[in-house]
Amino acid sequence: MHWGLLVVNRNIKATGRRHIDRLLLLLLLPGLLSGLWLAAGRHKTEARNRAVEFTLDYNELQNLSFSTGVPMSDLLSGFKAAGVTGVAVNEETLGDLVSAGEAKYERLRIGSQPVVSIVISDPGLESRVREVFASYNDPKLSSYREMPISASASPQTLNTIGIGLSPEAVQSVQNADLDVVARLANSPAMTTKAIDASIERLKKQQITRLIFSGEEVLGYKGLIKYTAEKIAANDMLYGSIEFGKQKGDTTMSEALKSNFVRVHSIASAEMATMTPAGMSERFARAVKERSIRLCYLRLPELVGSDPVEQGVSFIKRVRADVAASGYKVGEAHTFGNTPRNRPFKLLIALTIVAAALLLLESMITVSSGMKYGFLAVGFILAAGLSMFEKGLQGLALLAALVFPTLAVVGIIGPYFNADQNQKSPIGKTIKLFLATSAVSLCGALCVVGLLYDKSYMVKVNQFMGIKAAHGLPLLAIILMMAAGLPIFDKPISVVRRDVSENIRKVVNNPLFVWHVLAVVAALVIVGFALMRTGNDPGMGVSGFEMKFRSILDKVMMVRPRTKEFLIGHPALILGIAFLLTRRKVLGLPLVALGMLGQVSLVNTFCHIHTPLMMSVMRIVNGLVLGVIFGWILWRFVGRSGSSEKA
Repeated sequence: MHWGLLVVNRNIKATGRRHIDRLLLLLLLPGLLSGLWLAAGRHKTEARNRAVEFTLDYNELQNLSFSTGVPMSDLLSGFKAAGVTGVAVNEETLGDLVSAGEAKYERLRIGSQPVVSIVISDPGLESRVREVFASYNDPKLSSYREMPISASASPQTLNTIGIGLSPEAVQSVQNADLDVVARLANSPAMTTKAIDASIERLKKQQITRLIFSGEEVLGYKGLIKYTAEKIAANDMLYGSIEFGKQKGDTTMSEALKSNFVRVHSIASAEMATMTPAGMSERFARAVKERSIRLCYLRLPELVGSDPVEQGVSFIKRVRADVAASGYKVGEAHTFGNTPRNRPFKLLIALTIVAAALLLLESMITVSSGMKYGFLAVGFILAAGLSMFEKGLQGLALLAALVFPTLAVVGIIGPYFNADQNQKSPIGKTIKLFLATSAVSLCGALCVVGLLYDKSYMVKVNQFMGIKAAHGLPLLAIILMMAAGLPIFDKPISVVRRDVSENIRKVVNNPLFVWHVLAVVAALVIVGFALMRTGNDPGMGVSGFEMKFRSILDKVMMVRPRTKEFLIGHPALILGIAFLLTRRKVLGLPLVALGMLGQVSLVNTFCHIHTPLMMSVMRIVNGLVLGVIFGWILWRFVGRSGSSEKA
C-alpha cells in the first residue's frame, strides 16, 4: 500500500521493541538529581530578589510642573506616595548650557595656539565647569588659568563634555526622600581622570544608581572596563537598559561580572500607540518574565485636563500589576554571587552522554563493545567541556537536541511499526504523550543545571543555538522515519543497507499534488515557528496576537506558548492516536510536526533570564491546554475514516 513520502516498508514488527538498557537509565539519575538540586538553588536565588524600583524622568517632571503650575516638591511627594522610588536626573553638558544661553563659545588665540573660550557669566556655574576641565589630561582639552576658560577643542567636542548633575535638581529629589538615578553622558574626549571625577561627584551627592544616557556607555570605547572597576569599587548599581542597544553595554555588563540590574522603558514613539493599561501590562510582564528590576516610567500625559492625576493613577496601576505578579516596590539588588557547582555540572554532562547513547540504542542494536567505548570517549569529552563556559553552552545545546529526540524515538518510536488497531486509543495516547513530554523535560532540567549562573540570569550570557535546537530534532525525526528506523537485531552492515533501500524508496515514490501541498503547509508552519524563535526573532508579533496573549496572561496567570498548545501538542496527540489505530499515513507526519511542542518544552527553559517558576507554569499550562485541544480534535477528526491495513 502507498504510504506517501515518509511511510515506507518497515523492517520490524510491533514485537521488535528494543530492550531497555537499565545501566544507561541508571547513569541518567546522578545528572538529573544534580539538575534538580541546581534548579532549587536558582529558584531560591530568584525568590530572594523580588524588589522592583520605579523611576521617573526629572525633565518630564519639570515639564509637568511648568504646564500645570504644580510645584516640583508637590509633584515629587505625590508620585512618591503612588509608589515611585527614584527620579533619573540627566547630567548637564556644555552643549546644554550653550542651548540655554548660560554659556557661549568664542574663538581666540592664546599665544600661537588657536582655542575656543567658554564664556560663563554665573560664577558658581563657571566654577563647576573649571573643576570639570581640570580632570581632563588630554592636551586638546586643557583649561588655561586665564579667564575665561579656554580649550583647544572644537565646539562639537565641547558640547559633549558632561559637567555633572544639577545640584538643585539633586537636592529637590533628595528632599522628597527619593533616590537620584544619575544619567551620565559619555564624551569622545573622556579620560580616566574625568571618569574618576564623575564618580567622585556622585559619591559626594550620595548617589548610588546610574544609567548612562545617549547612545554610549561611559568610557566607550577604550575605558569601559576602567569605568566598571570604579562603579564596583564605589558600590554603585548600574542599570542596563533592555533593548537599549547602547554601545558598550555588553562589555560593561561583563566587566561588572553581571552585578547590575536590568532596566525596562518604553520609548516615546511607542507610547504614542499604547494605552496606559497596555503600558502597565508591559512593565508587569517585563518584571515577571524577564527579571527587570528597575522600571523607567514615562508619564502617559504631560498636558490635558489633569495630567498630574493621570500620572499618579498610571503609577498606581503599574504598581498594582507588578504586585499582582508577586513582586514588591522597593530597593532593587543584583542576584549576588552564584556558586560554580562544577561537580554537579560534570554529573549533568555525563547524563547527557548516557542519553545520547540511549537515543542511539532506540534506533539500532548496539554491541557491548561499541556501547562502552562510546561511554568512555563521551565521558572524557563531556568532562573536558564542563570545565569552561563555552563547553557548558555546547553541552546545554546537546541536551536540547538529544532529549526531545530521545523522547519521541524512545516512547513513540516502537509504535511507528505497530500492527494494532485500538478502538479507543485516547487514554493510552495521553499516557504516551505525557511520558514523551517527561523525557523531553529531563533535557530542560539538564539545561537549567548547566546554565545556573547569574550571567545567564541577567542575559550577559545566553543559551547558544536556539534555532538549531528547534530545527535539528524535527529534521532528525523525519530522516529517521524515511530511513525506516528503528531497526533492531541486525548487524550494522545490514542496517546501513536497509536504511539506504528505504530512503531510495522514499525518493522514488511518485509525487502527487497533495504531497506537494502537505509539504508546503508543513514548511510554512515550521518556518513560521523558527522565525518566531530565538533571542532576536526575525518576525514580530501582530496586534491581534498581542491581545490574545494578554487574555491568556490574565486568565491563566502565565501565558503558554502558542506553538505548544495550538500546534505541537495537539499534533503529537493526534499522531500517536492515528498510529494506534493503524493510520500511519496520518500519524507519522503529525508525530513529526508534534516535535515542535517537544523541543519548545526544552526551549522554554533555555531562556535563563526568565524566572524558573514562570517557565514551569508556562509549561504546565501549555500541556494542559494541549491535551484538551488534542482530545477535542480527536473527537472531531480522529474517529472518521477507516484504519489502514498493515
